[in-house]
Amino acid sequence: MTDSTLPPLPAPHTRVGVGGVLLRENLVLVNRAVYRTRFTIPSGYVEPGEGLEVALAREFEEETGVRVMVGPLLLTRHKVIGPSESDVYFAFLLQHRDGTPAARPPEIAEFREPTVQEALAAPWISELSRLAIRLAAESAPGWPRSSWAGGEVPGVLSEAFHSPTE
Repeated sequence: MTDSTLPPLPAPHTRVGVGGVLLRENLVLVNRAVYRTRFTIPSGYVEPGEGLEVALAREFEEETGVRVMVGPLLLTRHKVIGPSESDVYFAFLLQHRDGTPAARPPEIAEFREPTVQEALAAPWISELSRLAIRLAAESAPGWPRSSWAGGEVPGVLSEAFHSPTE
């Protein structure tokens, strides 16, 4: 087989997202974007040329009005959306620097600060955000563990798109 017999590959597209867990006095900050039905930890996408920590600090302040310092990585998640599109997400533990939380229109409809225990049991908070909150609350050293179809993998969540023909 020569190179000329191979079809060209489509250009892949990967979005890189970041989110942060801010714990203060056993409360956790979550918000709900206008386009979502459930609350999440504040998060957003990395802009071209931006590092993960810079993007997270920017997104957190844009969404909540709170300035933070980015701490340890809590989890990563890779989601294959389609044959040429995927999404990678990194969640970090945060430390409050200054600012008072507020919903920041037009993107953010509302925010809440439930206790960690309430957040962990709340069906109105996304499952991925609840996992990040649990890992932040445990503050156990080392990588988080997640089970998926391939077995237990440290620090990685994986979801894959399957075409209807498979």
